[in-house]
Amino acid sequence: MKRLFFICSISSLLFLSLSRAFAFNFGLMRVPDWMDSYIGVLFVISCIFWLGLAATKPSGVPFKQLANVKISPLAKFFRIGLLIAFTILMVIFFAGMGLRRYAEMTGAA
Repeated sequence: MKRLFFICSISSLLFLSLSRAFAFNFGLMRVPDWMDSYIGVLFVISCIFWLGLAATKPSGVPFKQLANVKISPLAKFFRIGLLIAFTILMVIFFAGMGLRRYAEMTGAA
């Protein structure tokens, strides 16, 4: 029951953050409002791939050593998907921070 409550509260916060009124503004980490939906979707996709990888990886192997161990094709799919989704998420996040800083510097915000 506690896990269900945690999942529901996290998902409601995630869906709330996709609205334009609840844009990212955490001090130094600000992105343009139009990027919120992209960042939210990529975050959800990354979480899904991470959960899939956690469910399919060998039980005695930590996440850090998955590259050194032979894993099943399904676990490899989740690992590659997580790497791609998280990399795209970080590129978009840091590009958004740069765009926001540029807009503030030029007065276009």
